[in-house]
Amino acid sequence: MNSLNTQNKVILPGKLSIECFEQVLTNLKDDPGTLFSCLLVNRCWCRLSVPLLWSHPFEYHGFGELAANIIQVYISCLPVDELQILIDEGLDLPECHPPLFDYPRYLQSFESAHFTGAIMSWLSTKVNTKTFASVLEERDMDISTNTYIVQTILGNLLFSRSKGIKDLDIVHFDEDDDSLIMDITTFDDANKALSRLEKLQFDYSGWSEQGDKSSEIISNLFDFMTQSSHNIQHIYINITNISDQDFDLPQIAISISNLIKSQNNLRDLIMLEFWTPDAAATIFDSLPSQSNSLTYLRLHDLYQDQYLFLLKILPTLKNLETLQLINLHPDIDEPFRFNESSDTIINLKNLHYQEEKSHLDISTLIGPIIRMANLNLRSLSLASVNPDLVEIIRQYCPNLTHLSLTLTTPEIPISVSNLLSTSVFLRHFSIYIYSSEFPFLTTEELLKFSRSFPKSILYFGFYLAINSDILNFFLKECPASFQVLSIYRPETIEENLLKVIINYAKDKKSLKKLLLDSDVDIYSYEGSVTSATIQEARSIIPIIDGTIEHNRPYSGSVMDDLNDRELWDSDLTPLS
Repeated sequence: MNSLNTQNKVILPGKLSIECFEQVLTNLKDDPGTLFSCLLVNRCWCRLSVPLLWSHPFEYHGFGELAANIIQVYISCLPVDELQILIDEGLDLPECHPPLFDYPRYLQSFESAHFTGAIMSWLSTKVNTKTFASVLEERDMDISTNTYIVQTILGNLLFSRSKGIKDLDIVHFDEDDDSLIMDITTFDDANKALSRLEKLQFDYSGWSEQGDKSSEIISNLFDFMTQSSHNIQHIYINITNISDQDFDLPQIAISISNLIKSQNNLRDLIMLEFWTPDAAATIFDSLPSQSNSLTYLRLHDLYQDQYLFLLKILPTLKNLETLQLINLHPDIDEPFRFNESSDTIINLKNLHYQEEKSHLDISTLIGPIIRMANLNLRSLSLASVNPDLVEIIRQYCPNLTHLSLTLTTPEIPISVSNLLSTSVFLRHFSIYIYSSEFPFLTTEELLKFSRSFPKSILYFGFYLAINSDILNFFLKECPASFQVLSIYRPETIEENLLKVIINYAKDKKSLKKLLLDSDVDIYSYEGSVTSATIQEARSIIPIIDGTIEHNRPYSGSVMDDLNDRELWDSDLTPLS
């Protein structure tokens, strides 16, 4: 009996050290609800939870009462002379209680739009509104003036006391008052606060009006960070609607270029617009300075001459692994010419091209990158694919493991079957045809396509106008044993098609997941699929979930990083 008790006895782990427990709580930093509950456990838990909660307070609360409460806590941290300034400006402040913690010290993430929104919420809910309104009228002021004053006072507080801001997000939209664009370089000790910056997101859309100071503020910000912030690893920049483009954009481009050159270890760069060929050339000239560290590059809306600049510097980016291009714009009047050297090789592993428009012939544009990447390319996702581009892929990319093709033809060309039959390492394959016609003209074409799949393919996703008979034929003839089927075209889901998939799951015993259109639940198909069939599918297929977005063609809805193919493979079991 004693031995039985011994075997069943629950052995509690030893007491966690403060350092271990701190690490456990750190894993909850993006779960403010749980962290808030931890505050109430005991004094130790409270001391460890407060710095995490207040490291990024504006990430989840930019407007409303909660946001106003955050500002009120920061107001309570102000010294008496700063509070008096607000009172002198006519603000009838609510009662301030001495804070239990030095909350500004913990700030690591600063979101300008949410910060401004929180201040405006505080002004409209916490300040005596009748007194506030009368002061504004008496002094011929508006709420923007007082917002700016509070911005400045609290900005000085946060930047001077913070141990270091790691994430900086400056956002300004065209509907916002340009007087509220935040010049953080004027905040006290901004150089010290930004010295530990790791991630920068700058998103600006202006009024395109003459006389505003936004361009000067933008250039000054980038120049300031060039001097103060040398450890930025992630940069995202989107600037549109500058008032005097001819005068301002060259200076902004130089400032961005200098910022890039000043970094010690830049890993990711995203640029959404390049405005002019000269601006693009200025920025691209800075990229080789990060050749040892830059692994991810995403560029939007490149025109032909700008794209040529990129092709010329790509071979210098020796550690670039992922290139994502959104919306290339070929010159209709000027044929594209780029003759890469036969011995020019780039180390690119992942190439992704998306576009809003379709049916552009991009084979001459994308072809040079595919040829230069050659054996190194592992994942390829392309829009506007024609048979010529498929043939280029077949010739130069034998080592692909992930492939997604959006075709311009209404049918699946024979070249796709030829490509698949030689892609012996392929694990993921997605295909899109937006035509409403059947994608096969003859049964022989369907048979060739079905049998061309290598056994290595475990994930198959499709946006095709097919019915249950075509899918049944395909699944019976295909030699691959799919672990994931993803149906991107929701209107194809009906009773017989789902039964085909159920029978496939029973026969093959390999199917682990069925992914349907991301905007609907399987029960949304009850009009075209009976409840009994839905229940049967759920009993046989372990997971039925929503598909990924079309611009994330390789995995489930959690996939958020085009660099990480392990995330794409998280649902797959390696072949024996």
